Amino acid sequence: MRIFAIVLFILLSCSCSFGFMVSDDNFQKEIRVLKELDIDPKYINDEHFLLLKNVRMDMTKKEFINTITKEYKHAAIIKDVLKERNAPNFLLYLAIVESKLSNRATSGAKAAGIWQFIPSTAKLHNLNVDKYVDERRDPLQATHAAIDYLERLKDRFGKWYLAILAYNAGEGKLSKAIKLAGSDDIMVLLNPKKKYLSLESRDYLRKIIMMAYVANDSDFLISKDSSMLNSATYIGIKRVEIPGGTSLRDVAVSIGFSLENLSKYNTHLRYSFTPPNRETYYIYIPTIKKEEFVANYKEGSKSKIYNTKKGDTFEIIAKKLNIKASDIKEYNNVSKIKSNYKLAVPANAKTIYEYQVKKGDTLGMISRKFGVEVDEIIKANSKTNMKLAIGENLVIPH
Repeated sequence: MRIFAIVLFILLSCSCSFGFMVSDDNFQKEIRVLKELDIDPKYINDEHFLLLKNVRMDMTKKEFINTITKEYKHAAIIKDVLKERNAPNFLLYLAIVESKLSNRATSGAKAAGIWQFIPSTAKLHNLNVDKYVDERRDPLQATHAAIDYLERLKDRFGKWYLAILAYNAGEGKLSKAIKLAGSDDIMVLLNPKKKYLSLESRDYLRKIIMMAYVANDSDFLISKDSSMLNSATYIGIKRVEIPGGTSLRDVAVSIGFSLENLSKYNTHLRYSFTPPNRETYYIYIPTIKKEEFVANYKEGSKSKIYNTKKGDTFEIIAKKLNIKASDIKEYNNVSKIKSNYKLAVPANAKTIYEYQVKKGDTLGMISRKFGVEVDEIIKANSKTNMKLAIGENLVIPH
């Protein structure tokens, strides 16, 4: 303990020497941050937090600025939703700690998106995750779901800092920690000697507090970097409904946009088309393109879906479907073929069906069922023999 106190004294002394001591204005802002999180203001002097703050504050500031500079669109979207829902601003910092606001973030625990929902939690909060979409990667939908979840945690545990800890550690682990500690006081729960919670969870909350400190720092607020948190820095997105099975390319053409750019607005779609198993589905377009969309977009025939097989090339698929290989590439904004990937093909391509092989099926039986020659089925699926596997998906050409 004596050594710890000496280290802390040296760090604080160094901070003072280099002008990093908290001004009275910033001190009051930090107290306000703690109160917003339902944390007793005396936590501002917690020795373990002060040590971490002095060691990591510069790194936290760099991470914060780099994140909002790179992902300013997502930062602005989240801020708008928080304002609409009358939810606290510090939830933005939770998202930064979770994923650095990257919609493509994925964890080893199968969490995905800005808010790092795992599949089971996503389902509980009405985020669809299936073979065509992953709405955990929809910044608007996922932010609403995260607010719903965090508000429920707040209702259960009574304080915002406890809701944040539960979001990271899980409700069960936090409940167990509170029971073992006999208290939900932050300084008790985060005690490094008792280890009621894992180091990851203890540091998780501290990182969010430090992010909030940076965002409210007087020097940051008057810097040009703070403008990146202003929603005026992005053009906004508009949700529109289109038929299921529609290629994004058709929408992109109607608004004078590239498929590549439109895909960036719709990272919740696993492919470059809307789910073909739904009557309609939503996509996002830039708000400034809404009038062009209304004026120019015409509903056409649904795109057909082709499931790639081992050995497929663009040329092989094009020959099967009597279309150009270049059309397939352009339609899907892809340059390489990978096995078991769904491609959208133009509506004027040969009609194709998918059939899942069942127990007892033979190629002869399937041939008679669909009225297609066996050799055509073999060719369409790049098979080298007559063997079938239960559950195998076959393309049935017509």
